[in-house]
Amino acid sequence: MVDTSGGLPVTGHGGEFSVSSPAMLWIEGGRARLVARDGQSASLDLLQARAGVLGTCISIQDRHSDIAFSIRNPEVFAEVRANSPADLVDQLDRAAAKLRKRQWTFPKVMAASIISVTILGVALYYGIIAAAGWVVHSLPVSFDQELGKAAHRSMLEGEQLNTDATVNSAMDQILESLIPHLSLDGIEPEMVIVESETVNAYCLPGGYITVFTGLLTAAESADEVAGVLAHEMAHATKRHGLRQLLQSLSLAVAVQAMLGDVTGMAALGGGLEILIRQGYSRDLEAEADTEGLQMMQAAGWNPDGLATFFERLEVSGEGVSVPVWFSSHPDPGGRAESIREQMKTVLPGDLLPPEIDWDLVRSALEQ
Repeated sequence: MVDTSGGLPVTGHGGEFSVSSPAMLWIEGGRARLVARDGQSASLDLLQARAGVLGTCISIQDRHSDIAFSIRNPEVFAEVRANSPADLVDQLDRAAAKLRKRQWTFPKVMAASIISVTILGVALYYGIIAAAGWVVHSLPVSFDQELGKAAHRSMLEGEQLNTDATVNSAMDQILESLIPHLSLDGIEPEMVIVESETVNAYCLPGGYITVFTGLLTAAESADEVAGVLAHEMAHATKRHGLRQLLQSLSLAVAVQAMLGDVTGMAALGGGLEILIRQGYSRDLEAEADTEGLQMMQAAGWNPDGLATFFERLEVSGEGVSVPVWFSSHPDPGGRAESIREQMKTVLPGDLLPPEIDWDLVRSALEQ
């Protein structure tokens, strides 16, 4: 088995990599080394490489061969850029700018620019840009709500909301049972159900929750859905969205955004909408699992439902929080095992969850 520790996930092209193959990338001394899952490898001289746009990715190709690799993850792009020679950095920046012009519509540009300008102003007020942890600790929770509310409104544009009374009543009961056990004062969760076959749910700063009907259809019990909601709200109570967003910004990027140029921010993964697509780090996901477990047990829900849901997702190959091609989450099976280990040490609460006929909810979803 190939050792992939410390490598960056990319897609290899050309030579033994054929049209495209998942691979790991290491950069050492101006050279890039690619290793595919089944062992084939290749090396590129970054001093002799060129960068460009390949579909929805950024590609780096050896000028003297057909060996290349492409990047889609903004964090991987930032790492490669930081370890590239100056000429290649210029090409990477131009490619990123070209890619963003293709992908960003005017409303998204405006939303991201407004968010960035707001964050810049608050960060300057507190006299800090780089120390994201200190800034998050200093900011009032009302800032999370204003930030999340603006992004929530933008991201729901064009979406069809589910208005079925049975579905919404059941979801409201689950949410209301969890709210008293939030660990952060000032969070006032709001939830909408979006009509989509995607197995997906996310929570923005301030507690703005979006759940896709595909997730509700995939769930086999209210316990499973309570686990997902608790996990997503844990991202809000731990202020993960704000923390990761601030960590992704720099002063130069914020100034660019204020002037209407969002290419730098896009490359660094800035902006809440990009953050949701990209997903949280493994550490933050694990922290949300732990916080969500405590929340749902305090409310009387069976946390094994969430573990079972993760196991079923592993079999089906679907992700819960973000599209799998942007996900840095631990694998669902590993998360299920971790949840069951933690269940041994977390005592359940004295409350009983609301009684919900989940079969009735799923029948309503099918109508």
